[in-house]
Amino acid sequence: MSEMVVHFPWLHPKLGRSPLPDGVVFFDPGVDMATDQPRWRSAELPCPPAEVRSMLRSYMEFGERFPRSSDMQAYQAAGLDNFYTDTTMDIKSQLTGMDAPKEPSPSDLRRQAQLLLAMALYREEQFVAIGEQEGRFEAARDGFAAVLGLDDEESFTQPGVSDEALFPRACVELPWKNLLPSLLLFLPLGTRLFISDEDVVRELVSMDLDFSPCADRPDGLVCCALDSGAVERVCGRRIDLPEPVILMARPLNL
Repeated sequence: MSEMVVHFPWLHPKLGRSPLPDGVVFFDPGVDMATDQPRWRSAELPCPPAEVRSMLRSYMEFGERFPRSSDMQAYQAAGLDNFYTDTTMDIKSQLTGMDAPKEPSPSDLRRQAQLLLAMALYREEQFVAIGEQEGRFEAARDGFAAVLGLDDEESFTQPGVSDEALFPRACVELPWKNLLPSLLLFLPLGTRLFISDEDVVRELVSMDLDFSPCADRPDGLVCCALDSGAVERVCGRRIDLPEPVILMARPLNL
């Protein structure tokens, strides 16, 4: 049985709000990334990294054909819920209605779950890139001000975007309720989830999930048992869990 603690909802290590508890790892959906933070890749992932990259590229190329997300509504009945269950040609045939959607097999569901998580990580990478670009702008602005001998009151530029505005909010920017069932498919028995996003914790509490001090944690964290019924209540999907998954959070988040 695993005693691993996986970060949630963010998959990108740079979006984990510090300080994180010791031993927390970030889930790796099969996307290689240079980082000094610990990541964990399940051996049960059905798609190798090269295939993940190819599928993501196909999705992005198709998405570029629709300037607005509402433009894709005509394709909803063509099997978008079963997206990423086969080859690139299968994706295109489902989206264009060439084939009727079929009932996904367990292996299909795993492929779909992996690619959904990979898409979430791709979106998170965009947030990180925006933040890094803002940081470079701030450094350049401060450098110009120093060269010109300007103080803060004399600065010739407006202040940059605040960290709060740049840091994405899971309840707004990330469909975490859709990601949770996908993540649960790959977690070994005994794995816990550490929730670093306060908005997610508050929403779970509003759904009558009861957090209380973790009996086996000396670091003051609070825990909650997430069973199949709670997953269905939170995510709107039934996931048969062999045992409840323990959610962990900091008490100040509540």
